[in-house]
Amino acid sequence: MSKINLLSEDLINKIAAGEVIERPASVVKELMENSLDAGATQINIEIKDSGKELIKVSDNGEGMDEEDTKNSILRHATSKIKNSDDLFAIHTLGFRGEALASIAAVSQLSITTKQKDKIEGFNIAIEGGEIISSGVIGAEQGTIIEVNNLFFNTPARKKFLKTDPIELRHIIDVVTRYTLINPTVSFKLLHEKYLLLNSPAVKDLQTNISTIYGTSLAKELMEINYVDEKITITGYIAKPYQARNDKNQQFIYINNRWVRNEDISEAVYDAYHSLLFVNKHPIFVLNLEIDAQQIDVNVHPNKSEVKIEQKKEVQEAVFKAVKETLEKNNLIPTLDLEFEQQQTFIPTNKNESNHKNTLNKQKTKYNFERSAQTIFSLNEIKEQEERITDQLDEEAYYTPEEEVYHSEQEQDNELSGNVKLPALKILGQIHKTFFVAETEGGIVFIDQHVVQERVLYERFMQQYLNNNIAVQHLLQGEIIELSAVEKAALLENQEKLQELGFNLEHFGENTFILKTIPTIFGRTQPKNLLFDVLTSLVKEKNKLEQIQEEIITRMACRASVKAGDTMTIPEIQKLLEELKQTKLPYTCPHGRSILIKLNVDELEKKFKRK
Repeated sequence: MSKINLLSEDLINKIAAGEVIERPASVVKELMENSLDAGATQINIEIKDSGKELIKVSDNGEGMDEEDTKNSILRHATSKIKNSDDLFAIHTLGFRGEALASIAAVSQLSITTKQKDKIEGFNIAIEGGEIISSGVIGAEQGTIIEVNNLFFNTPARKKFLKTDPIELRHIIDVVTRYTLINPTVSFKLLHEKYLLLNSPAVKDLQTNISTIYGTSLAKELMEINYVDEKITITGYIAKPYQARNDKNQQFIYINNRWVRNEDISEAVYDAYHSLLFVNKHPIFVLNLEIDAQQIDVNVHPNKSEVKIEQKKEVQEAVFKAVKETLEKNNLIPTLDLEFEQQQTFIPTNKNESNHKNTLNKQKTKYNFERSAQTIFSLNEIKEQEERITDQLDEEAYYTPEEEVYHSEQEQDNELSGNVKLPALKILGQIHKTFFVAETEGGIVFIDQHVVQERVLYERFMQQYLNNNIAVQHLLQGEIIELSAVEKAALLENQEKLQELGFNLEHFGENTFILKTIPTIFGRTQPKNLLFDVLTSLVKEKNKLEQIQEEIITRMACRASVKAGDTMTIPEIQKLLEELKQTKLPYTCPHGRSILIKLNVDELEKKFKRK
């Protein structure tokens, strides 16, 4: 007797439903895609019990006639493709003809639809894949699909659904994805009759983002418009200081279809590169228009994964589009005093308030004790007064035109619209940590350490990429004694270390002599610099070429001026001139902001002038 059985149509549909309909959000996605393919300009989604009791999607699209409505619930019945050629040139969101059949197999489904030129509409009701009623009905143009009691006949699948809040969040995510990329379509999402999302039709993507995520984010976004022979990239990216702790505001679309694609995401992160702070994630909404014949969306049942034929070219295009946008925009964060005050001084609970009070008392005590210990002798006071007088004399030689350092090159940049840093009038240094400068419309605070960190990082990277690292020869050489682990790491990477400017000679057992170090980092003790590199190698357990950028970043940090280092006006001027020559003068290699601007409007508000 044969062991191979032909499955029933009912069982086949339930198996297909398991692939296509994973959770209530999958139903919402498939129905929204059908509405958009039907040319709808208004889509309303209503759900109950996080989609388990009811999912109702109404649209004003072109609707269907009676025959198409009955065919729509059959497996592999679709109006989107006709032959194999169409399968590899998909221009619609749906195309498989599986969604409605799969939904009908595991729910109680009702479809009400009417075409524009018809007097009456048509309704069909299906339960567990079987038609239980159908007939003519009065209706408005468009289609209304109601999905009741999802998974009522597949309790095993219903059992594996997550909690209601999680399932609801997945639905909101799906609706948001399609709402964002379709600004000319109006969307509403209701849960238990409460309006969760209301996005009216607007004229452009930025206004749409403003509707969903608020104007404060949208107005700071930078627009991307990139075109070459094979790809068009449009959308918006956020400035680095707007980066988030998660990836919830990252959206990638290919031909208006939301997709997951690690290659494209990686290209975006590579473009931001050292502008991002550690464990922060950029915000972006990108739509890539690619020839439909160059991509394959028939990879996964939910169509969220896409294969791209010319993957490398697309990655390079995304990288270039994002990087060029970052380079041509002003990335200096503006300080909002009112917001910062709310963030700092409004306690969330009594314990937190008490904790902050304790910290403030400890700080006050520390400052008092430190000032009490600082007793100057008469000679020290005299020396300090002389230093201040000398500094004032140096400042007297700078005319306002020189203080607002406006070089010819900067003026040319202004004319070409490629200004990276605004004109600054240096006022001085505070707390031996920050520079203060006046600029048009406000005041700028600059972290002296991260200024030089960015300068040294870019200067060394340029030398490294050009195989032209300047080295400093040590007069006597530094004797370095290593542990067995450090020695192993050094021997494995000795050739690469030499490329970075560290020339070492073996001196027996675990002892080496350090002959040269990179000139750029000469401010740091040679031995400490090398041990920093070796520590990274041992800790990460990687070869040097895999973590070389992290090491270069760390060396730049070590060699830069520190908080507490006094700097004169000429030294500040020189350092800022060097910063102007860098490609990305807004953050250190770790992603921390170099400059923060405080608008004069904010100051006037605080002093009650407005």
